[in-house]
Amino acid sequence: MRYSNGLFAGLVAAALVASSADAQSIPGVGSAGNAMSGMSGMSGMTGGTGIMGSMLPNVSSASTGNVAGVLSYCVQNNYLSGSSATSALSSLTGKQDVTSSSDYAAGQQGQLLTGGSNPLSLSSLKGQMKQKLCSMILNRAQNLL
Repeated sequence: MRYSNGLFAGLVAAALVASSADAQSIPGVGSAGNAMSGMSGMSGMTGGTGIMGSMLPNVSSASTGNVAGVLSYCVQNNYLSGSSATSALSSLTGKQDVTSSSDYAAGQQGQLLTGGSNPLSLSSLKGQMKQKLCSMILNRAQNLL
């Protein structure tokens, strides 16, 4: 019998979710959430909610302007706080042409541009996923300095 990749991945994900209620970790993998993080191709199956919502895009392909804009969005909306976030934001926005880019403007509106056809809107993320993505953006920003 032939199953599509999406159906098979969905069945595997359902089994992991069901088993994670009883098990705190999976030997050799860690938590069930960590096991799920490798299944990035399944994010469209759930609409980005629940455990499947933990599949966030790789922010390394976002431009400096977009990273600065998203970082600004995260700080202004209190998803990030502290001196490291404001310092990184100040340093990035001080770079030439960063704040004048359209990528920066999109980032300030909460749109992460990673080179794909559809930007990721931070407003579409649920719960702590916004904070997780903002932390990823802060790490990326610090790497760009």
